[in-house]
Amino acid sequence: MVLPQQREFYDYWRSKCQGERLPTADDIRPEDLLAQLPMITLTEPVISANAPNQTRYLYRLAGTGFWRFYGAEIQGCYVDELPIGCRADYWQRVLDMVVANRRPYHGVTKPNTPIGSHMAQFWLRLPLSSNGDRIDTILGYDYIAPLEKAIAPLAGQQKVYA
Repeated sequence: MVLPQQREFYDYWRSKCQGERLPTADDIRPEDLLAQLPMITLTEPVISANAPNQTRYLYRLAGTGFWRFYGAEIQGCYVDELPIGCRADYWQRVLDMVVANRRPYHGVTKPNTPIGSHMAQFWLRLPLSSNGDRIDTILGYDYIAPLEKAIAPLAGQQKVYA
């Protein structure tokens, strides 16, 4: 992970794991994450009724920081309904990997939002499971920074995933 904010968030999630058992959504307590709340999401994988082999991702919760970033409310929207153009495919792949592999993923990307085209989006997606088996929620944390401020932390990294 590139930023200390990502590491803190990951460490919190990891503290909620019971050995190899993933945390549930109920294990994540908002009062423990007050500083991050504006940029937290809870995304639910939803099997499409029209295409049973395809999963769509619904934002069940999106912090208030996303309103500013997208210029509109995203809570209650599917990822493929957001005004992000081709970035919807990117997020579909990321979320599919979290569900399929039952493990966290992180990266940095240049978002394609109406307001954020000059920004860097440092993201972290963490699996949650109510039954210990199936991933039914994905906990997300995003840190948005001007692109020029993002270059310095990336300069020392060996790999950058986007």
